[in-house]
Amino acid sequence: MPDDELGDRLRVLVHGAGGIGLYAAARLAQAGHEVTLKGRAATVDALRHHDLRVLRDGAATAVHGVRATDVVPDGPFDLVVVATKSWQVDDAARELAPAVGPGTRVLTTQNGVDAPARLAAHLPADTVLAGTVVVIVRRVGPGEVEVVGDEATVTVGSTARAEADLVDRRALTALEGAGIRARWTDDVISALWKKLALIASYGGVGALAGATVGETRSTPETRDLVERAVREVLAVGNAEGARLGDADLADVLHTYESVFAPGTTASMQRDLAEGRPSELADQSGAVVAHAEAAGVDVPVHRTIYASQLPREAAARRTSSPRAGS
Repeated sequence: MPDDELGDRLRVLVHGAGGIGLYAAARLAQAGHEVTLKGRAATVDALRHHDLRVLRDGAATAVHGVRATDVVPDGPFDLVVVATKSWQVDDAARELAPAVGPGTRVLTTQNGVDAPARLAAHLPADTVLAGTVVVIVRRVGPGEVEVVGDEATVTVGSTARAEADLVDRRALTALEGAGIRARWTDDVISALWKKLALIASYGGVGALAGATVGETRSTPETRDLVERAVREVLAVGNAEGARLGDADLADVLHTYESVFAPGTTASMQRDLAEGRPSELADQSGAVVAHAEAAGVDVPVHRTIYASQLPREAAARRTSSPRAGS
């Protein structure tokens, strides 16, 4: 593929129609790519009757041309965005096999550190791109997503190679052309653990306290608990091969203390509070599991995980989550 074809129209599959999935489908379709969205029957039915809608600052924009389906179509696709919840990745990976070819890139968007390996257990490892996504989006209906604040920032890397190849660059170009700030990292392990240090810590302590970011950071004892939780995750990450130091700690704490709006809560925290299955096992639970394997003590995350397990178990008894939305 010559360099001048990096901006070509791509055939894109977005697997999962929650907030991230609807957002990615909308932005890539608006940029002129051929987008198929795999979701549940309610999403497919909604998008048969009206266009996908993006809400922002009180205004709604209709996005034309997104095809919705509840079955993964045959590929190969150029880019697959896996936008399911973390615990749905294995099922999604098994479904995606017919959609993936040698020139496909499969991008993870999940919180946590284990989604890339789960995909690579079912798909060729060199097709998998590990991604960390920072954006505030809310699914407000089967075919409607609300964007709050800035457009997404995505950090992308591969565990199979350090430098981006031509196909990787084509995927990055597509994201950038869609208004998403995308950058390559040659140390994606560190990027994944750094993101987990933020999301699992403020969300986990928020779940413990039943409090927003503004409330936890304005209470010295609770703010200290968040910092201790962040330090635990960074220590586990470093034991697992990440390279995270004082600058990364300061960056994570700056985001928590100065960037988030006071009313911010994490998705895991909201799911636990509202009785829905959450990513508890893939956030604090993953910290605990990796810490045990690495011999690192993580008392804050062990407390978060143990204290929230009854809520998680109750939610899973009454719900049957499937990949997609």
